Amino acid sequence: MSARTELPKAKVGARSMSLHAVVRGKKDGDRQWKEVADLLTFSSTGSSFNLRRECEVGTLVSLKMPLPSHLRCYDFDEELYGVWGLVQHCEPIKASKEGKRFHIGVAFIGKVGPESYGKNPRQHYRIAGVNQDGMWAVEETKTPFKKRSDVRFWKEIKLYLALIDTHDGSTGGERTTAENVSRGGAAVFTTMDVNIGDRVKFISEEYDFSGLAVVCNRTPEDEGRSKLHLKFVQSSFPVKILMKAGVQLEKI
Repeated sequence: MSARTELPKAKVGARSMSLHAVVRGKKDGDRQWKEVADLLTFSSTGSSFNLRRECEVGTLVSLKMPLPSHLRCYDFDEELYGVWGLVQHCEPIKASKEGKRFHIGVAFIGKVGPESYGKNPRQHYRIAGVNQDGMWAVEETKTPFKKRSDVRFWKEIKLYLALIDTHDGSTGGERTTAENVSRGGAAVFTTMDVNIGDRVKFISEEYDFSGLAVVCNRTPEDEGRSKLHLKFVQSSFPVKILMKAGVQLEKI
């Protein structure tokens, strides 16, 4: 299983630690914004944190942080690790004394941002596979992310969920179920330590489907379980089989 840490009171090895990151993005034109955020979760493939600023899903931000060397894909000896992140999740959280805040989840895409970002900071992207360095690859999208794009089928689907380690190739996994599924993703229950930005493999023998997916969000459930919101990468679930079976569906 990939090494990862959840804060507060998280541990890497025998040391408890907390991390903060300098998060930067661009408004219209070349106007740049910057916030310092405490990392709520972090791994080699992504992280989550809270910001005062809303970030659109599909846009890019840059992070600079003292990430432990064993979670890095480069710059192992540098004090600070600079990485670009693709926003996978952005939801408002309960307002506090500090005002309105947003919970952000990003998937790491590498040390250098796409060339098109320099020309258009408002360009939207989507995950399109894995780079040679083990980080997520992205491609441009013609339109911004739309939340209601697929039909969701409400059917409990048995599957094997495998967690992929980007560094040594090892995997951890468990047999579990999906609450619902669509052509492009699924909501899956797990007891594994999986965080936003991590990559997993969704394997269903019943529907002869095996697909790589990115974790876009994670919500706690009862009895130590979490619900993962997955987005399939480079493959689509065979929903035609569900359509023929007359499974209950809902537009999302």
